[in-house]
Amino acid sequence: MIEIRRKETSFRMLARPIAPRAGLLLLAFVLASALCAPAFAARISGIGLIDYRKKNYKLGDWVRYRIEVSNSNGNEAVSSQELRIVGQETFRGEPCVWVETRFGPDTTNYASDLTLVSEEAFRDTQADVRFSVYARMMMMETDEDGNPVMTEVKRAGSGTSPLPDLSAMRGEVDTLGFETVPTPKGSIEGQIVRLHRKIRNPRDQGDSTINRITDTKRQQWMSRKVPITSLIKEVETEDWLRQAYKVGTVSTSVPETPFSSETRTVTVVAWGTGARSDILEQWKKKRVAVPETAKSL
Repeated sequence: MIEIRRKETSFRMLARPIAPRAGLLLLAFVLASALCAPAFAARISGIGLIDYRKKNYKLGDWVRYRIEVSNSNGNEAVSSQELRIVGQETFRGEPCVWVETRFGPDTTNYASDLTLVSEEAFRDTQADVRFSVYARMMMMETDEDGNPVMTEVKRAGSGTSPLPDLSAMRGEVDTLGFETVPTPKGSIEGQIVRLHRKIRNPRDQGDSTINRITDTKRQQWMSRKVPITSLIKEVETEDWLRQAYKVGTVSTSVPETPFSSETRTVTVVAWGTGARSDILEQWKKKRVAVPETAKSL
């Protein structure tokens, strides 16, 4: 459980969180919306794209991606996402970093999200699949004047309970050789990482069991030359399948019927330094120290 404490001022977390390098999965929810309404810029956190193996950024770094999506219904969308390291502070004794995510149809039409992330995540060997527990403050909404309303995120039980072991959710991961990838920043040599994960979600309905299956295949090209994420390119195909069988029978004898699929391609297009955040500065100017009573999610 996670507790949320609202920081009152006068002035969302994972759509599908359980995945290594879950940035694409974080995007999936918003991209599905974008396919229906490409002009709409939805707010989303990109903290799942951070390379938690070892810190690969400094204050002011930013990286931008082009995101192409197509699905089995024939819909297509192209969007832009940018991650920016816009601040550092010690929060309740922990060194933390402010991460701003910009997401939208292009670099001039976007919505911004702001999240404070504990750098303790870099000490966690499973941070790639449970990074959400290291979020310390989140931008949940804006007030009537457009100023950010930040909310404190706190684990239930004062954070003393053991963290969940999510290593099994990584699926099958293979680290392969190196390959040169053409990008708008020039050709970059990256290490190939492949993932295959199949998640089953059986539910009984009357005298039948309906098993909804998500089958994910992903290939990444990784390089420390790319700040923050170390991600040059990522291609992911997600297939959704369905099984139906009588309660108590063995599902392995029943065919898996596909009903939808989506392919997402993310390519780095630019990176640099000098990032700052207007929304962080707005919030700091109106920051109030007294929180409400914590609420549990």
